[in-house]
Amino acid sequence: MKLEEHLVLNKYFLNLLGFNDFNKLREKLKDIQEGYDSTGRSFFVDVLIGLKPEWESLLLKYDGAIRDYVEKLRQNRKQPDLNLKYFQYLAILFTEIFLEKYYIDKDGFLNELNTFLQDFNNQNKTKISPFTAENLKKLAFWMATGSGKTLLMHINYWQILKHSKNNWDNIILITPNEGLSKQHYDELKLSGIPCKLYDGNIDNLKTKNGEILIIDIHKLTKEKTGE
Repeated sequence: MKLEEHLVLNKYFLNLLGFNDFNKLREKLKDIQEGYDSTGRSFFVDVLIGLKPEWESLLLKYDGAIRDYVEKLRQNRKQPDLNLKYFQYLAILFTEIFLEKYYIDKDGFLNELNTFLQDFNNQNKTKISPFTAENLKKLAFWMATGSGKTLLMHINYWQILKHSKNNWDNIILITPNEGLSKQHYDELKLSGIPCKLYDGNIDNLKTKNGEILIIDIHKLTKEKTGE
């Protein structure tokens, strides 16, 4: 199996919409108009409702939440024509579902995932270990270069604050180097997200009020002493 065929969480979300292959879902959405109709519904959600009519009210709720995030980006960045691509929309949709399930009923979500995993292992003759509560504390995105991950991360920030009810002590963005730290700082400021660059003073490592600390990975090492 290829790596993408082992991504059980991704397969779980695709299965919720009635698919087992992302390419098949992509075919349904790739040519759909971006943006929103006169009622405020995205053109993507109409397609998804057609695929999953019993989920109409739920999908409309998620679609409304995504529209609110997009509107915040538009206003803060002064880009009134900003819209999500279909794959960006799906990434935000899957994250919205994940966070809602996690914060409303983490144990139930864990059981649901492991039931799906059991079927997945049986069908694919794999032996992937069951999800644990610790696993649910991590969420990764696999997206191509140039796919707009930076702005999606800004939306992810708003998503996690909303669903966690701002219950975070520290929010840290780790970058590969100082140049990218500065780039992320500028982008976050454009989106109206509070942030600061690590300046080498350990007293400034603490954040408050949803602030993001931006630090490049090389500053996380301890000075070598002795041999």
